[in-house]
Amino acid sequence: MRFIILFLFVGFSYSCVKRQSKDPIPTLEYIDFSSSKVNGIDNGSLILGYEDGDGDIFRDETTNIPNLIIKFYYYNSGSKKFTGFFDTNISDTFNIAKIIKQPGDGFKGKPIKGEIYIPMNEFRPADSIKIFKYVIFAVDEAGHNTNIVITPQFTVNY
Repeated sequence: MRFIILFLFVGFSYSCVKRQSKDPIPTLEYIDFSSSKVNGIDNGSLILGYEDGDGDIFRDETTNIPNLIIKFYYYNSGSKKFTGFFDTNISDTFNIAKIIKQPGDGFKGKPIKGEIYIPMNEFRPADSIKIFKYVIFAVDEAGHNTNIVITPQFTVNY
């Protein structure tokens, strides 16, 4: 009887532990966003969770090609919908491209999981925009796109 109880306890305990993914296509999840205005300049930070079965979500130190794309959407009070901000200076919608670099050695080929802290200086294209959200994805070294993450809407009152 003790053996059966012990077996069930060990089996139940093991089943509660989530195994790291072996999937080579990485995944992202939204964790947090915070913002402030210091000396008239917007500052923010975005935290994303990630999981990658083959550890190639990061760029090498020598690579300068962005692998994290953050698309900006603002709340249009006229249409009552979120819409992309068209930037006439670049003739495109306002996007934030970031490079998430390899934090250390030895991740490639191994399952990894963790959090990415992204500093977001000038996180919105204009101070007049008070309600916005982001649509985020990343591309790993093999060219796999992550899932698309849509953040909740954020409201700033400064």
